[in-house]
Amino acid sequence: MATFNGVATLPKVLEAYCRLAAPPAGWRIVIADNGSSDGTPALIEQYADRLPLRYLCEPRRGKNVALNAALALALDGRDPDGLFVFTDDDATPEPDWLQRLAEAAGAQPDFDIFAGAITADWAVPVPAWIERLVPLGLTFGITPPETPEGPVFPGLVWGANMAIRRRLFENGLRFDESIGPAAGAYAMGSETQLTRRLGDAGHRAWFCRGARVAHYIRPNQMTRAWVLERARRFGRGKFRQECPGRFAEWFGVPRWMFSRYAAELLGLAAAWMRRDADGSFLRRWELAYLRGYVHEAWRGAPPPSRGRVLITSYSGELGGMELRMAQEAQFLRADGFDGVLGIRPFPRSRAWADDLRERRLPVMRFAPPPVLEQWRWRRLNKIRALFGSVRALRRFRADLVHVAFCWNTYGATALWLAGRCGLPAVISVHNTFPPCEFGRWHHPLLREAFAAVRGIYGATESALQHFLVLYRPYLRQDIRLAVIPNCVDTTRFRPSAALRAAARQQWGIPAGALVIGAVARLSPQKRPEALVALLHDLRADFPALYLVLAGTGPLEEEVRRLAVTLGVERFVIFTGYQERVEEIMPALDIHLLLSRREGFGIATIEALACGVPAVASAVPGNTDVLSGCAGGVLVPLDDAAAVSRTVAGLLADPDRRARMGEEGRADAVRRFSTIKVQALVHEFYDGLL
Repeated sequence: MATFNGVATLPKVLEAYCRLAAPPAGWRIVIADNGSSDGTPALIEQYADRLPLRYLCEPRRGKNVALNAALALALDGRDPDGLFVFTDDDATPEPDWLQRLAEAAGAQPDFDIFAGAITADWAVPVPAWIERLVPLGLTFGITPPETPEGPVFPGLVWGANMAIRRRLFENGLRFDESIGPAAGAYAMGSETQLTRRLGDAGHRAWFCRGARVAHYIRPNQMTRAWVLERARRFGRGKFRQECPGRFAEWFGVPRWMFSRYAAELLGLAAAWMRRDADGSFLRRWELAYLRGYVHEAWRGAPPPSRGRVLITSYSGELGGMELRMAQEAQFLRADGFDGVLGIRPFPRSRAWADDLRERRLPVMRFAPPPVLEQWRWRRLNKIRALFGSVRALRRFRADLVHVAFCWNTYGATALWLAGRCGLPAVISVHNTFPPCEFGRWHHPLLREAFAAVRGIYGATESALQHFLVLYRPYLRQDIRLAVIPNCVDTTRFRPSAALRAAARQQWGIPAGALVIGAVARLSPQKRPEALVALLHDLRADFPALYLVLAGTGPLEEEVRRLAVTLGVERFVIFTGYQERVEEIMPALDIHLLLSRREGFGIATIEALACGVPAVASAVPGNTDVLSGCAGGVLVPLDDAAAVSRTVAGLLADPDRRARMGEEGRADAVRRFSTIKVQALVHEFYDGLL
């Protein structure tokens, strides 16, 4: 809790704390006094013997400044798996408040943010116009107790009654000190900005209706002037939470806001002529909100950041590497960095970019000419890059450039441009590259590109080692090396009998049938034709066997023809591209990835997380994931008979499949969960900027 001149409200609040029932793990309170001048320190001292209380004084003004100081003190204490509960000095809790929050955190291990109910404690009878016209949540932070128990949008978690798991703060998460209550005018949204950042990074929020506090609403807060000023502050805070590039802009403001402002002015004039007091107030509220937004866009202080990271690559299609780049941007945002994706156009890239902006991830176009990736027109491309792409890169105002490599030189031009701009760089490696020779054209450019590289990580140990063999002559001796695997959201991908039944019904698969399948592109690398041939071989012993192919690609028509030729077309289901793979994966009895080569195999860990046994070809990438994993089996790449025997043995042994599913799920949570990988990313970047 942060407090400033809280003598008027703290006695009632602290008395309520004295009546709190302790949760099983106990509790303590840290109060950060933000430079009070009304006797608040002496008042708090009176409760030192009655409460498990720690007091600190933070003279720098700003609620978030005080909360960050309180966090530093709290993190120095015990309970590494505890819950940090945030509240206000005018929020009076019910006696079972902490118990209910602790119960929710224990019962919902897949959620990291918890909100409780906030009722209004009106100082005087509430005017009818407030109940009729004012958004109580945005204005007073009120959350009605009748709100259903369950998942909630993180932006609706209000600061007077919220809890966040301690481990998220151990990675450096803090409140944005440039917004929230402070001396003078300020932008609203201190706690909301934090919870939305966490939501962007994939952390989910749960509403616990039984955890209640009453928020004191003062008489001066029930005036039209105060409410309209609140709307303006809300607009300022809203700008700080927006994703750049989501809407077309004029002068840094979404274009639609200008027409909206004009429409509201006309509406205000019409309401005034009609003497419509309610309509006039609603128009004034919207205008105040819009003015606050524009003010922050043009004159507000920039948000603090640990650094701006541009994440880019030489992409040709939407695959595992591109999805990982987006996850990296989310992880960086959660750790206080600005992560921006710079993508080049490819099929479906526009739809992907729109989806990322909806998830509040900044996306910009960055497509330098291929100086090192292509041989033809290389000299002309170098001139174009020097005169065009260097300026484009500088416009990103990046402090560090992250280049993702999917093949030998794919991404090297972006790395070279970073060197030309004097920007430090890191590299992530997402495939195992064959050896190749570089000529006189490449050598000087690669030396210039790699001079700025401070760190390299591979999605697998194999990918990292193959990359080092290829590029070691160009690397500095002090470069940081790491292995950071791809991750799976184990809250989305999980065993589910309901999803299994629903997916089988959707695709017309009998409930008792056996199902093998693959979530992969229908491309030569993934060998989908081998799966159709495998189905043909196994159907003699397993006549109720189906094959599900979830994906699209250049081999689709060829694979369809092969299924017809082998007479198994009725038992091969082509689902096409699927956005929500977690709804299909549980329908499988075995997931197969018989790739010729593999950078990592994200579908394999998704299968493990869903409790589905995984079978994969013994090539680098697959071996990194499944070696030593009891939830999967590696098979020879070019021995179809051995693959058939292995899969037949699993299909005939449901008990073994069940054991593999349980052990694979545990392995996915331990090695590849989002929390685990995010911590590795944080450790990798620490100190590089």
